[in-house]
Amino acid sequence: MIAAVVLAAGCGESRPALESAPPAASVKAAVETATAAFHEALRTNDVEAFMSFVADDVILAPPGEAPVRGKRAVRTWYDAFLAEYRTSSLTLSDREVFVGQGWATERGAYIWGLAPAKGGAPVIDRGNYMQIWEQRPDGRWRFAREVYNSSAPAVPLEGK
Repeated sequence: MIAAVVLAAGCGESRPALESAPPAASVKAAVETATAAFHEALRTNDVEAFMSFVADDVILAPPGEAPVRGKRAVRTWYDAFLAEYRTSSLTLSDREVFVGQGWATERGAYIWGLAPAKGGAPVIDRGNYMQIWEQRPDGRWRFAREVYNSSAPAVPLEGK
C-alpha cells in the first residue's frame, strides 16, 4: 500500500517551476537589454545610469589594482576614474553571453577610447573582459562581478 501511494505521488503533475520558467530566448533578450544599457552608460560617462545596474555586493577587478568590493566602493572608484579619463568610445567584439538560472556571463574583447579629463592626447586601451550578471527577485539584471585586462604590452620602468 505504501509503495502504491509513493508511486502515485511520483506520477502526478509536472513541476510548476519548470513550466513557469520564462523561455530561454526572452531571458537572454532581457540580459542583452541590461548589458547594452550598462555599456551605453559607460560610453556616455553617465554615472547614475551606470550605477543603477551595479549590484550592492559587486566585485570589480580592474587591471593592476586590488578588487573593488561593494557598490559604494565602485562608485568611489568610478568617480576617481572619471576625474582622470572620460570614455570617448567603446567597442565590444567577440562577445558571448551565456544564461543560466538567475545568472548570466558575458565575455568579449574591447577597444576603449579614453580622453584625459585634464586635456591631452586620447589613449586607446584594448583588452578582454568577463562579467557576471545576477537576476534579482524583481526580475531585473544587475552587474555583479567583472574582471578585465588590458592587452597592452608591459612598459619597462624608467632608469632600471
